[in-house]
Amino acid sequence: MATRVMLVDESPDRAVWLGDALNDAGYEVACTVKADEDLYQRVLDIQPDVIIVEARSGRRDILEGLGTRHSPYPKPVVLFTEHSDPELMQAATAAGVSPYVVGGLSAEGVRSIINVAINQFHQYEQLRHELVDARTRLEHQRQMEQAKCFLMERDGISENDAYHMLRRTAMERGRPISDIARAFLRANGRA
Repeated sequence: MATRVMLVDESPDRAVWLGDALNDAGYEVACTVKADEDLYQRVLDIQPDVIIVEARSGRRDILEGLGTRHSPYPKPVVLFTEHSDPELMQAATAAGVSPYVVGGLSAEGVRSIINVAINQFHQYEQLRHELVDARTRLEHQRQMEQAKCFLMERDGISENDAYHMLRRTAMERGRPISDIARAFLRANGRA
């Protein structure tokens, strides 16, 4: 199955040329939209594999309209522009654009640029998920330590005994020990 592309372009002539170049490179142009449309909603409706923005004017509102990096359904975005603008580059990076291509666009370079964008996007998403997992594990560990400290102070028991008390409760209730620690802290006004 071909990679589905949503093409955002302000010029119908460029959109046709770029659409043909994408089709020749083996991509399926799922739709072509104008920059003034509700881009975020179109992404949700179309569910493209990649978004290509051809914006010679380098309008920031296009990037804001996409807002894919923080979307529940993030997508790789490639921006082709004629302008090298540091502020636009910063806005593009914040919006999740990768790569940001300045200058002329050739049909031959389209495939490699899109492949780089998709690969970078997947690497970014993997790192983002790993970061979320690491933060979650760290928070669970912090709550576990707090719950053990509270039990040690309240009941005058050792750290090992406090851990086993939490563990036993988790096993009895069939829940993860992190859930028990969090519930214990909440119940005792320590959350």
